[in-house]
Amino acid sequence: MIQNIDFIDKNLKKDSLIVNPINRVSLEPIKEASEAGFIVPLLIGDKVIIEALLNDLSWHLQTDKIINSNNEEESSRIACKLASERINDPYLIVKGHLHTDVLMSEYIKSEYKLLIKGRRLSHIWFMTFPDNTRSPIIISDGALNISPNVETKKHIINNVIEFTSKLPNFDPKIAILSATEEILPQMQSSVDAKDLVEWSRINHPTMDIHGPFAFDNAISSDAAKIKGISNNVAGNANVIVVPNVETGNSLVKIMVNFMNCTAGGFVTGGISPVVITSRSDSSSSRLSSIVNAVLSTL
Repeated sequence: MIQNIDFIDKNLKKDSLIVNPINRVSLEPIKEASEAGFIVPLLIGDKVIIEALLNDLSWHLQTDKIINSNNEEESSRIACKLASERINDPYLIVKGHLHTDVLMSEYIKSEYKLLIKGRRLSHIWFMTFPDNTRSPIIISDGALNISPNVETKKHIINNVIEFTSKLPNFDPKIAILSATEEILPQMQSSVDAKDLVEWSRINHPTMDIHGPFAFDNAISSDAAKIKGISNNVAGNANVIVVPNVETGNSLVKIMVNFMNCTAGGFVTGGISPVVITSRSDSSSSRLSSIVNAVLSTL
């Protein structure tokens, strides 16, 4: 099942730039998203290859919905240039078959004005469990910010709160992850957690934001009880703010590969949301990523 699809108004199809969709695995979910009625795609890449793939997929897309490009760098430039011309009615940008750093290094160039003053980009993963055996959780940031300092983590939290405001019936319980529930000077993530909790009391006084937490204390009420941790987040967290990209990336991929979870992720904080799926992502993950990115713009 595609995550959060019921929250999308099908009458508000999102114009979307699909960057270098030159293989079946990157193009097939775009066809499904288009036919499901929540995006209007413009494909940017090698026209000959794309037309062959369209034929293979029996997708009769108008020829004016394809822009020819010779390589992933050119595809990224074209996409970002087009996005820069639609600041007031932003495109959604979806990564096809290309390296993430090629697309994102183009996106952040000042000439396109796709960054928002006073904000930073971050990645959000919306995780759902098979047969809804557990309520969804959000993990941020496990794909973009490598080793965020406390200031960047503030932006990560702000971006998550903005996204969750678009999700009906999602009451965010935000846990700042470390390896301990104690504040230890030698463990920077625990110190950051203390600072972030203090900051949140001023900037987000109505939100449940606590930390530091080890992962078990964040999601297991039994573990939190044993450790004597008592607050609204302990054991009930549905948003995990991770200390670094290795933690977030590993956590998500463990959940996907060992627990059959679906990861729907996108980059937010800029003018245009960006879907940067992995080449190994499933079709449901790719579709869910697009839906969540569309939802973030509503």
